[in-house]
Amino acid sequence: MRMTTIIDNKAEIKFKLMTLQDLVISLDRLTRFKNPEIKYRRVFYDIILRHLISPSVSKHKLDELPPSFLVSVVQEIWNTSVKSLFDDCSFENSITLRDLDNQQYNISDDYTLELMNSDLNFYPILKNIDIKDIPKNLEYLKLLFGNSVTKSDFVGISEQIRRDYKTLFPVKKLILTEGITEEILLPKFAQVFGYDFDENGVFILATGGKSKVLSLYAELKYILKIPMFVLLDNDAEPVYNDVCSVLRQQDRAYLIKAGEFEDILSKELIQKAFTEMNYDIKPASIEELSSDEGTCEALELLWKSRGLGEFRKAHLAKAVHDCLSDKSFITDEINSILNYIINL
Repeated sequence: MRMTTIIDNKAEIKFKLMTLQDLVISLDRLTRFKNPEIKYRRVFYDIILRHLISPSVSKHKLDELPPSFLVSVVQEIWNTSVKSLFDDCSFENSITLRDLDNQQYNISDDYTLELMNSDLNFYPILKNIDIKDIPKNLEYLKLLFGNSVTKSDFVGISEQIRRDYKTLFPVKKLILTEGITEEILLPKFAQVFGYDFDENGVFILATGGKSKVLSLYAELKYILKIPMFVLLDNDAEPVYNDVCSVLRQQDRAYLIKAGEFEDILSKELIQKAFTEMNYDIKPASIEELSSDEGTCEALELLWKSRGLGEFRKAHLAKAVHDCLSDKSFITDEINSILNYIINL
């Protein structure tokens, strides 16, 4: 359906209504744990490009538009779409999107702040989506607004919801790692250790490489209120030193002593995971999992010797995750890393 309306008492706009799926996807993207200076622009630009008919705005012209225009257009498209979808579209948002991000971020960019102050009616959306199979950020929001939260009790109820329902949000700590192995396994090791990441608001992010760890830390240290823990492989010592030279007082950095994360896993745990992955293949011996060049090199040779094709760290990490059942598999160095995170 197309709509025509006046915004700011002067400009006439024509637009296509957003569907419920459009609204849910946009709300999810706006409430993820991501730099507000990036996510608000992306979501607002996307809504305008996909739904605004007139005046026509090209992608490369969006950066030239004042934030007040973007806010007016997105508010009109969003709130009109909500009204068209729900019988009860009462505007009960005593908590704004900015309030949600203010728990983790300290934003001073005026352009972003104006976008964050948008009056988007998301309460009816949350009320009408099923809590099953939705992202944790939306699960948290649905539970939050189900408690008739007000600004005065917002922080306390947010914390209680996270502890009671293990929603991860609001995020309280950020871990930056190089790869997916840590992202998959650290939450599981912590759970076995007796510390639940989702309950305690610990968000882990695999950046995809040591140089990206440094650039992301450098970006976030100026806007993130919550503490960060930076975990690096042993070959990233120069990056570790650079991070330490600019480390905030509330943050910590850790350089793995013995190679990379796979090298500090229990060989017995890897052996068990290999057997679970390849139950019809000859089991791996501890000797085959040991190499002066590192665990990953030993695993690559093992995969070749068994005719299993290319060794993939993510596949092994998932198998290790599923086999990890008790504290006996937590090595001394993993124990040290977990204690750093818990005491952050």
